[in-house]
Amino acid sequence: MSHFVIAVIPVFHAPPALAARVTALREQVDAVVLVDDGTHSTAALGLELPSLHIVEIAENSGIGNALNEGVQRARELGATHVLTLDQDSSAPDGYVEGALRILAASAASGVEVAAVVPEFVGGQRVLLRDGFAFDPIQAGQLIPMSVLDEVGPYRSDLFIDAVDSEFSIRAEEHGLHFVVAAGAQIAHELGELVPLTVFGRHLVIAGKPRHVLYHAPFRTYYMVRNSTILVRVFGRRRRRWMLFRTRKMAEMVVGCVVLSPDRGAQWRAAVAGLSDGLRGVTGRISEERLRAIRGSRRRP
Repeated sequence: MSHFVIAVIPVFHAPPALAARVTALREQVDAVVLVDDGTHSTAALGLELPSLHIVEIAENSGIGNALNEGVQRARELGATHVLTLDQDSSAPDGYVEGALRILAASAASGVEVAAVVPEFVGGQRVLLRDGFAFDPIQAGQLIPMSVLDEVGPYRSDLFIDAVDSEFSIRAEEHGLHFVVAAGAQIAHELGELVPLTVFGRHLVIAGKPRHVLYHAPFRTYYMVRNSTILVRVFGRRRRRWMLFRTRKMAEMVVGCVVLSPDRGAQWRAAVAGLSDGLRGVTGRISEERLRAIRGSRRRP
């Protein structure tokens, strides 16, 4: 069977390093689709490559919609498989070829596959349950177009965070599994490490300075809000799945709220996210919410 693999990369304020990543990636795929999510920044990269396609979205619409736009363009171009990447991630040489072999071997053994995912993303090993990847992030997923047609589009109203988780749940409800490419490593920035301080001093344990994985308060808002929405939608029928994911997410959020330098803003973001999630609020965070999280007020 012949394959036509297209990489889909959502772009938000394209970093200069993206040009080199796309150029290197072009050796592994048949085409690349860059989806500029309202920043009109891809032209500055100066990329002139065969089979490079740029989708311009008028205004920032979120990762879910950007992925959907990219997948649709890939579909129109005749893609049999889509490789989803972030603008700050890159696939090692031979990754796509290896993932295609894994897909073929899985199909031959009767495994219904949602996607092939790397074992490591940003140096972190993917979580496993029952031998398959649990809730993998979208960077580095090689997905058959038939799966995207079956499972349906990414949920765009989540805007950012948990978009890949929501897709994973629906894929698993279709009886599909996320198969791990053993040893494969995708370079990816998972967040900013900031010093873990106690009474103003950098905490050192066993001779090693300790850090906490930091996300800006607005990201904490989306993490809590969208995770709450997932629990409301899937909690009853996917209880074990949601309990496991929610525990991991809560550990990350609590770390930011308790240990980050902007604890107050982190706390307000978490509370606002929980409140909006319980009320089913979706879409981009409102300016009013942002001001409240920052602790600022509108001038009279």
